[in-house]
Amino acid sequence: AQNMANLLQHIQGKDTGMEMLPNLYKHLEAGESGDIVSRSIVCCREGKLVAMPPPPQPTPAKPKAPPVEAPKAAKRPDPWRSSLIAAMVLTLCVTGLVFMGEGVKTSLLSTFLLAGAAGYQAVWGVAHALHTPLMSVTNAISGMTAIGGLLLMQRSSEAMAAHVLAMVAVCASAVNIIGGFVVSQRMLDLFKKPGEKDYSPLMLLPGVVFVYISATSPELLNPVLSVSALLCIAAIGGLAAMSTANSGCKFGIVGVFGALVATFASLPSGVVATATPLMLVGG
Repeated sequence: AQNMANLLQHIQGKDTGMEMLPNLYKHLEAGESGDIVSRSIVCCREGKLVAMPPPPQPTPAKPKAPPVEAPKAAKRPDPWRSSLIAAMVLTLCVTGLVFMGEGVKTSLLSTFLLAGAAGYQAVWGVAHALHTPLMSVTNAISGMTAIGGLLLMQRSSEAMAAHVLAMVAVCASAVNIIGGFVVSQRMLDLFKKPGEKDYSPLMLLPGVVFVYISATSPELLNPVLSVSALLCIAAIGGLAAMSTANSGCKFGIVGVFGALVATFASLPSGVVATATPLMLVGG
């Protein structure tokens, strides 16, 4: 949220909020002399593709400063007090999680705990420069709400209000999925060095396997969904380092694609015929 607020403030400049769009158009019309950030976030305008501006040149290294005397060592905290505070926090967390089991099914609680642990470990080591691409990928993965909309479309044929809401959810989720991955890839392309080759699109090959299995082996749809979920987690982990960021983005694409293909394969043909145009419009 803070990154998005900073982006909007950067585009707006010192003018009022009403001047944000005029400023954006001004930078687009200025061409190479326009603000590179404003030109990088726009894919197309008036039906025409907006060319991606070249990445800015790296800042030259600063001259080495003369050695500075090391500051005096700070007073070390009391290990007893630190350990006691950590133990109390852990005890409270464990107690709260145990009492959650009274009103939550064990399987759901286990899934919640494992997802929290996996997510914490995956996000903890993310480089600062990759925070924004990571947010875009997680935004795209959050578009998996489309699966809930697809299932609701199948089960709400007699309830018109629920059916309409399910259709809206499918269309809106497609916006998140396509937009999130497109924005992520464009931001990652800014980090490419001149002449550097990217072979990460090869990571999309498992998508062919998902299509084949979903079309020929309906009994394997649940394993496809499980593997797709693991790929989505791997996508977040891949974005933790610059060297694996592009592959991580492709992991997310394959994971979301596999889950959608497996879901479509389990739906009646009438629901598929209705949902496909909604996904295309949203994307």
